[in-house]
Amino acid sequence: MFEWEEDYKIGLPAMDAEHLVLFALINQIEINVNGEKADECLRDVLGALLSYVTFHFANEQELMAAHGYPGLADHIRQHEEFSRTVHELAEAGAAGGLESALKLRGVVLNWLINHILRADVDYATFIRGK
Repeated sequence: MFEWEEDYKIGLPAMDAEHLVLFALINQIEINVNGEKADECLRDVLGALLSYVTFHFANEQELMAAHGYPGLADHIRQHEEFSRTVHELAEAGAAGGLESALKLRGVVLNWLINHILRADVDYATFIRGK
């Protein structure tokens, strides 16, 4: 299981809370892998994860736009690229079972940590400095 660390906070409470929800959804994949209705649960969790990623990215982009963040276009590009990857992996996970779902979990988790610690910290620093 993945544990949230204080180091993942970017200093914007609303976005930190949304990041925490994303990590909780990712952990649900692992939790549901060994359950009686694993395939059904995984489909539900993958659907929720995809929806929440869309929700979070929209909120994040709106926040950056409202503050005139100069790196917004690149950040949007990163979000779009990641969204495509997640959708492709989620489709494979839904069709390929537990192993594919765990692969998706790893890819999403690694990307989110790296994205938060780099790109999100950059925009948060800009916003807090205004």
